Amino acid sequence: MARRLLIAAALLLAVSSCGSEESSLEPLKVKTVTGVKTATVQSTTVEEKETFSGTVIPDQEIFISPKVVGYLIEVKATPGKKVKKGEVLAVIDSSDIRPDVEKAKAGIKEIEAALKEISQAMEEVRAHRRAAEANLLLAEKTYRRFEELLKADAVSKQKFDEVKTQYEAAKANLEAVKAKEAQLKEREKALLAKKEQIEADLKKASAYLSYTYLKSPVDGVVLQKLVDSGNLVSPQTPVFKIGTYPLKVRAFIDNTYAGKIHVGDKVTVKVKGLKLVGTVSEVDRSSDPVSHKFGVKVTLPEAPNVIPGTYAVIEFPISSRKEISIPASAVYRVGSLEYVFVIENGTAHLRLIKTGKRKGDRVTVISGLHEGETIAVSGVSKLCDGAKVEG
Repeated sequence: MARRLLIAAALLLAVSSCGSEESSLEPLKVKTVTGVKTATVQSTTVEEKETFSGTVIPDQEIFISPKVVGYLIEVKATPGKKVKKGEVLAVIDSSDIRPDVEKAKAGIKEIEAALKEISQAMEEVRAHRRAAEANLLLAEKTYRRFEELLKADAVSKQKFDEVKTQYEAAKANLEAVKAKEAQLKEREKALLAKKEQIEADLKKASAYLSYTYLKSPVDGVVLQKLVDSGNLVSPQTPVFKIGTYPLKVRAFIDNTYAGKIHVGDKVTVKVKGLKLVGTVSEVDRSSDPVSHKFGVKVTLPEAPNVIPGTYAVIEFPISSRKEISIPASAVYRVGSLEYVFVIENGTAHLRLIKTGKRKGDRVTVISGLHEGETIAVSGVSKLCDGAKVEG
């Protein structure tokens, strides 16, 4: 009851202020006020957020070990260094492997020289064979002709024997050339087989030699260096731990939020003074029976200064609501009461409102106003209930 009386008194005070200069014996005139700015009341969607602590982690963690046994003689990568796929991270002593490579290369060079000589010899033998075949063809024709002449007693037996001897010699010469050609081919075949074997040995030795350069198999960042220079390493020795991109934030969320966080949701991540928009990429389907929390992973956009292990804060939107805020200049105060002037058909109507938090030059309205209504936002001290408003 007391509140109603207070409101009534305030309204009477506001109304009487409009006509304070008028005589109480004269009829009340409606006051017209100019220079008043108005605005339409609008609502905005406000998201209710909950924050959780997390840690930046790589997409994957890979342990890198050598494929050969040897002493680590040089370390090129240190923790925190970003590396590219194929980049050399460390070097292993190759003194036991390199001689095998050099020996194989020398063997191949020697065989190639021998093959070159054989190739030249083959060209000569082929030329001899062509000449021997031509000579045999001529000797055979001569022999056949003298054979017919001998039958007709047109040539002496001695002359025929001479021609026959030349024919037999031509055949023997061709066979000798063919034998030489076959011999060269066999030698060439043996050399090629030997070269193939040495090339296989060279390939194997070269592979082992390449293994003495420990390379990154992925683009990523060095998380740990596990072995120092000078130590003996083997395929069972992890030397580096590499993390891959994109980076993620791992956080553990209270069970009360189960079902409210989904893969694909966009969330705000604060890390190292940066405010990033991440995407929920994993949500655990079960929670820890002790902590009653479930794990969530949020994939981060590229952020050059962020490294695995960094502390991060994730803001998850839990719910949303409509909120009305108006310029603080629109609020008309009478004592502890707050009013606004609602403009309807060019007339100002004083209305009691309840406000909440102030944000900069705006104030939140908890009750008393509705979206779409028009209110005065400047010159409110010149207004009174029922006043006519002109722009």
